[in-house]
Amino acid sequence: MRLLLVLALAAALLGGCSIKQTVVNYAGDAISGGGGVWSSDEDPQLIKEAIPFGLKTNESLLQVSPDHEGLLEATATGFLAYALLIKEEADRVEVDDLKAARKLKSRASKLFIRGRDYALSALEQRYPGFTEGLMTDRDAVLAQTTAADAPFLYLAGAGWAGALGADTGNLGLVADFPTAGSLVERVLEVDDSFGQGSAHEFMVSFEAARPGGSIEAARRHYDRALELSGGKRASVYLALAEAVSIGEQDVNEFRAMLKAARAVDIDETPNDRLLNVVAQERAEWLEEQIPDLFLLAD
Repeated sequence: MRLLLVLALAAALLGGCSIKQTVVNYAGDAISGGGGVWSSDEDPQLIKEAIPFGLKTNESLLQVSPDHEGLLEATATGFLAYALLIKEEADRVEVDDLKAARKLKSRASKLFIRGRDYALSALEQRYPGFTEGLMTDRDAVLAQTTAADAPFLYLAGAGWAGALGADTGNLGLVADFPTAGSLVERVLEVDDSFGQGSAHEFMVSFEAARPGGSIEAARRHYDRALELSGGKRASVYLALAEAVSIGEQDVNEFRAMLKAARAVDIDETPNDRLLNVVAQERAEWLEEQIPDLFLLAD
């Protein structure tokens, strides 16, 4: 962190554009390679408090070097992670304070959008006209992409869908929901195993939520996500529990999924530690919500 602060200060003081950009690119390389420091932490509150400084540092560096793909990926990932933590807080607050929850969810939605836009910026520089093409000829513009684009496709799709999940009343986002799904579907076409099943995990919720979606397809995506993650990512179990078990009012399956999520060893996959802690805390909270989620819960 001290190195990054020194580099940021140097970039601010240097007058020559080329020299400044070289320093910023060096800092960007360091930032984009250091994601494990965040993802391996076991204290979600600490990370939630620390992320804003990191995000604003990234944004200041991107003003100097807007095409640095490592910085764009790190910034998109950071905004999505921060948005997720804010939405988790909103879900808990909603039980006692609906007005406060709505404000938090609106904020989370905007943060998801900011993350999405950084991912789209990277795709835009690789494929000029990409963002507009998503609106005019989605299939054609996505057909250009390859496995090398999978991280940005996933971040753009997940950010887009996350924004709608946090702000379900936003009609513009509702209209864009199919586009979000298409971005992640393209990830599966170019790299089925991306993120150890992250794209399949996304599709569990997407299939269950989209008009005309298939619960059978959602379950197939769950099976594949479970296989690719080796059962070591707690959020996979929650995806099925929240997207499918509640809709089918299968409280026994729901409880089994929560139990499986809580049983994941957070130390077995250190780079997923933060994600697993967040998912396990959510599993505990969801257990308390069973009487409100299921009509025939005992």
